[in-house]
Amino acid sequence: MKKLGEYIKDNKLKELNTLINKRIWLIKCLNLGANLKENIYTANLFEIPFFWKNELGIEESKKLEFKYEWNEEEETLLDYYNLKIKVLKREEFVGTFENILEQTSKNGINSNITFPEFIISKILILSREQIIDEQFEINHDEGILLIDKEGNKILLSAEIKCTGQVEFINNLSVIENRIKELKIRKTLGNTV
Repeated sequence: MKKLGEYIKDNKLKELNTLINKRIWLIKCLNLGANLKENIYTANLFEIPFFWKNELGIEESKKLEFKYEWNEEEETLLDYYNLKIKVLKREEFVGTFENILEQTSKNGINSNITFPEFIISKILILSREQIIDEQFEINHDEGILLIDKEGNKILLSAEIKCTGQVEFINNLSVIENRIKELKIRKTLGNTV
């Protein structure tokens, strides 16, 4: 049986693990779409700045970039996608507010989603596993579920109805409905 799809690589999971116990409250993106009834936001790419204080009490930050790559198997035209993540140093902008706004606009990041401060306690990697027929099986990571100590959740996932889009969901009932067909492939962070 031919297997299609890809899981997030171990080195990227290690990068993701650096988000544990870090604070987030903002997501930046370009070309934001929104379903306000269900609190589902979509974009081509999400940038999530995360923050923490070092040993000296100085505020530090990095950013997580989250998107997916669409693929199609040439013989059968079966399609699937691979989540792409990077943890990077954040850009440091200097100057007036207008200069900072201009610099971020040049990067194409022109929309923000804000939410109450969220301290990441656990990260679940959610995957989809499908046997198509006797010849093909598709296995891939489809989402990243962030959980805080109070059980609040944020889902970052591939938008399965629209090629090239990822989604941000922070509505608990919508998240539960969205992930019911997915399996927990990996757990990062506090497992107690």
